[in-house]
Amino acid sequence: MTHTVLQFQLIEFDKSWARAGSVLYTAIDKAQLVVVVESITGAKETYLFEVARGEIVLVSWNANLVYIPGKCIKKESGDKTVYGPG
Repeated sequence: MTHTVLQFQLIEFDKSWARAGSVLYTAIDKAQLVVVVESITGAKETYLFEVARGEIVLVSWNANLVYIPGKCIKKESGDKTVYGPG
């Protein structure tokens, strides 16, 4: 299975996630996860992931790292989150 690890600026979970503790997020249905990263030049990029039901995402809030069980399905320039700066 493929796993992705990103150092993030912002993470946006859709409504299909359950949080357990402070670092574990479990997909309660097919779920989406949006991750915004900042490149070395300061440009922001947005990654979209779809995660199957029952999969677990780990978030290290201290290190701003997210561990995702899957590959990115879409990547766009800029911050494309709903609640982010846009």
